[in-house]
Amino acid sequence: MIKMQILSLLFFFIITSVNPYELTIVAKVNNEIITNIDLENRLKMALDLSKLPDEKEIKERLKPRVLDGLINEILKIQEANRLGIFVSNKEVTSQINRLETRLRIKKNSLLENYTKKGIPEITILNQIRSQLLWEKLIYNIIIKNISISDKQITETFDLLIKKSGEIEYNLSEIFISLDNIEAEQRINSIYSKINSKNFLLLAEQFSDSVISNRNTVNNWTRESLLNAEVKNSVSKLGIGQISAPVKTSSGYYIILLNDKRKTKKIEKNQTIYNLSQILFKLDNPNNTKQEKYYKEFLSSLKNTIKGCDDLDKLIDEIPEGYGGNLGEVDSKNIEKKFINVLIGLPIGQLSEAVTTDDGVHALMLCSPVANNTYEQLKKSVENNLRKNKIDSAAQSLLNRIRRKALIEISVL
Repeated sequence: MIKMQILSLLFFFIITSVNPYELTIVAKVNNEIITNIDLENRLKMALDLSKLPDEKEIKERLKPRVLDGLINEILKIQEANRLGIFVSNKEVTSQINRLETRLRIKKNSLLENYTKKGIPEITILNQIRSQLLWEKLIYNIIIKNISISDKQITETFDLLIKKSGEIEYNLSEIFISLDNIEAEQRINSIYSKINSKNFLLLAEQFSDSVISNRNTVNNWTRESLLNAEVKNSVSKLGIGQISAPVKTSSGYYIILLNDKRKTKKIEKNQTIYNLSQILFKLDNPNNTKQEKYYKEFLSSLKNTIKGCDDLDKLIDEIPEGYGGNLGEVDSKNIEKKFINVLIGLPIGQLSEAVTTDDGVHALMLCSPVANNTYEQLKKSVENNLRKNKIDSAAQSLLNRIRRKALIEISVL
């Protein structure tokens, strides 16, 4: 009797300790499997990162896309391993810390936070490892070997010069390649859930673009370099607005307009100064005593004011001080007496005082003098062409890997 009670008790513990989820295989990728638990964990993470509600309808619509991402993730890891490409634990940790900074959470707390939400560490680690391996693989196979012909650069550059003075856009994008199954459904599903706050996180989760949206500071693109369909859509957006899905020959885009500005007309052999100025007006041009006082005062500021931001603050604090940021100024529009004090002037340091009919001035360089504008612009054109070529080549590579792979997907 006692033996039977012990056996019953053991059976009870075994039954109650079994995971309530039924483990099923939702996909096979070569020799690896993806289970319903893997898919559920990745869905949880995608919803959490993108701040979408954990609702059945949303999860059902996201499932195909998330599963496709998991398949790609396994294929990328497999291909990297085949080529002998690996990432260290240090690299993974650094990437986790960067993500923590973006999410504005405490350093080294990401994995613990997700574990508390029922998302295993391996879910996050696999995605990060896959991303890092793919970036290394793309660098070794594509970026190191990619080249842009002088003819391509020259033709694009000549068009850019012709259209200088046009609008320049700072953009972030989500791109879904036409090579993907149900591309239109996927882009519409993403669009239905997107906003300006979760855009970059959704882009990182779902975009096919290889080039990262992380650094929006340098994401400036001139209007003439945009695809015609994208340009038409972007031109109608206000800053901070998101476009509807845009279909192009390569796939679908959703665009977030971070900022826009009008560029200056580009002329040959320009020298551009990015300047700030402080000006003290004289009661009359012949007041040498007042002129001397302001010159001595400006000279004393050289050791205390460092940088254009400091200068702007000083101007706000001194009632008799005028000026501020002048922006980018062509050397042709600057008087010779000012050019003379700018020659050899370190960035962020006040120049020698210059007296004019307006008063006593001092200038400051806010950034390096831009000489050889054409060469800098050509480099920008080359980088933009390179980005497009890398994206296209990376997507083609992934497509080739998928075609060679043995992939079996169960009905979701």
